[in-house]
Amino acid sequence: MTELKQRKSALTAQPSTFAQQKHRTVAHASREHRLVWWKIVIRIAATLIGLNICLSYLITETAFWGHKSKWTNWRNYIPRSQRVFTQQELAKYDGSNAELPILLAIEGDVYDVTLGRGFYGLGTTYNLFAGRDASRAFGTNCLSRKDHLTHDTRGLTEDELAGIKSWHSLFENHQRYVKMGTVELKPIDPDTPIPPPCDGAHPKPI
Repeated sequence: MTELKQRKSALTAQPSTFAQQKHRTVAHASREHRLVWWKIVIRIAATLIGLNICLSYLITETAFWGHKSKWTNWRNYIPRSQRVFTQQELAKYDGSNAELPILLAIEGDVYDVTLGRGFYGLGTTYNLFAGRDASRAFGTNCLSRKDHLTHDTRGLTEDELAGIKSWHSLFENHQRYVKMGTVELKPIDPDTPIPPPCDGAHPKPI
């Protein structure tokens, strides 16, 4: 009797085992099928993107149909730690050493403008912005007075402060320049004289 019960139990268990194996096989096949389709979708998308870039180069000589911003600057996608500079450290990157990048700061943020060497390199008119935070001069356009080459923005008009913000946004979203970190700026002594207005101000480069 006991042997008969064991045989019945074995026969009863077999269909359940077969069903489980079949379910696993079907599930595996379904996953493989989805994986194949995802591979096809990715290949098609990569092909279309490649063709779009090639066509853009043929028509506009740029990869993104003439659009230029921080998002089209491949340098922004290189992982890099943001450095905190002292003002003395930042001064070393004023373009006088050809082996070092050219850095400038505005409102405390430091940007690598080496690719704008024609504007900010040694011997150029706007080299005076390199190696320092000259936020005031970005707002006043005053390049003839050294006391405007400072981060001191006291006494500026709303338009001049807006001008600084505009230039800051330009560097932040520039297609060729990259943010490198920040600079620790010395507090401005409120008892020191505010730099006087400047005559003969002229615009800066992009």
